Amino acid sequence: MGKKVLVVDDEVHIVQIVKFNLEKRGGYTVVTAKNGAEGLKVAKEQNPDMILSDVMMPKMSGFEFCKAVKSDEELKDIPFIILTAKGQEADIKDGETSGADDYITKPFSPKSLLTKVAEILGE
Repeated sequence: MGKKVLVVDDEVHIVQIVKFNLEKRGGYTVVTAKNGAEGLKVAKEQNPDMILSDVMMPKMSGFEFCKAVKSDEELKDIPFIILTAKGQEADIKDGETSGADDYITKPFSPKSLLTKVAEILGE
């Protein structure tokens, strides 16, 4: 089995697209969550090799989720990619401030997503 990636997004169709591409084209195992609070719980239970998260979500934003992951002793070393439609300079800065390792703006091509994931996971 490939490395495990946690995908966190409240938009079901985005989760399905990302999951399909990571599993079928990338050979990764994918676990999912609908918001940052659920993502934090799943991350602690599943110990993923990487986290891909949207920003605009209910209960806990992607930035808050990233900060929570990066401040948790057990989770802090997991690479975290912000995946969002918010591509303005200020938003990218917020992503960097939250501790995100990288930032991918929607819409994205499946190939560029797979390339970025493989690059960050050192594959």
